[in-house]
Amino acid sequence: MSIRKLSGVLIVFTLLNGSLWWAATSQSAAVKPGGQALSDEQLGVLAVRSVKPAVVSVIGSAPLPNHHARQDTIFGSGFIVSSDGYIVTNSHVVSSANAEFRVLLLDGKNLPARIVGVDTYSDIALLKVEGISMATVRFGNSDALETGQSVFAIGDALGKYQHTVTRGVVSGLERDVSLDSSRPRYKNLIETDATINQGNSGGPLINMSGEVIGMTTLLEQGSGLGFAIPSNYIQSTLEQLKSLGKATRPYLGISYVRVDQAVKAVAGLSVDAGAYVQSVTGGSPAANAGVREGDVITRINGEAIGLTQELDKLLARFMSGAQILLRIDRAGQQLDLPVILGEYK
Repeated sequence: MSIRKLSGVLIVFTLLNGSLWWAATSQSAAVKPGGQALSDEQLGVLAVRSVKPAVVSVIGSAPLPNHHARQDTIFGSGFIVSSDGYIVTNSHVVSSANAEFRVLLLDGKNLPARIVGVDTYSDIALLKVEGISMATVRFGNSDALETGQSVFAIGDALGKYQHTVTRGVVSGLERDVSLDSSRPRYKNLIETDATINQGNSGGPLINMSGEVIGMTTLLEQGSGLGFAIPSNYIQSTLEQLKSLGKATRPYLGISYVRVDQAVKAVAGLSVDAGAYVQSVTGGSPAANAGVREGDVITRINGEAIGLTQELDKLLARFMSGAQILLRIDRAGQQLDLPVILGEYK
């Protein structure tokens, strides 16, 4: 049986970057004056109320053909991450080259916005508005989100209903959503059944404590399921977008499957854990370092790869251009291969 014919057991990763997206939330007890506990509904109302002032509508206007006038044609959402006017949204919301953007606040203020930085791979963009002090969101810790947890999505539904709120649960974690047949475009997303409408893109997904634990990015058409980028991943990207205008992502150039007992048996491996290399892209950093199809990468810089410590998690710690040392198991032989990571384009 070929390793490529395993289905339902193996998860194929195209290692174009090493970033892992996680999300978490914390539930805090709340009580009414006098010691009576607030209901779940009351907690939800308070959570939404605390976040709404920091949620914006993102509007893009494009020039009309053969006219000097412009028309609003782009509608999305975003949320304010610093009081001096930095706003996070999806890169696909601001992808039009000829558009001019502005944001509409809860209090009705309409402010021009400029694009500071864009990361098309992760679908994150950073905008900036000037002139006023702004309300901001609080990010939740992105390490302990669990399925079944209540969440709210807030955004500009259908481009005309501002600050629409929908409620659901976390339906799944670490979802890889493929937009084409060649590779996952989005990795490790939060799946939710909170209704996501056109125009919600870039809006926050919040927990019952009023913390942002994700950003709405994608709707699976016809399924009722939406997907959000985990908050910790967003936070790790913001500083690069602010200082560089882009996010640099390490590129190794392999496709791999995680080694478990089934993979070990089918491929006849001598190791119990690691990343089994299915293919190596020609001319990539991995190819230049001598990594081959059928190798198992077991360590990076001495740190072991396991079921919970995957290859892409470890690579996420490095910038493009960094030199790392891969420990390779090749048919039982142990090799150390230095690799200079490239940058994902």
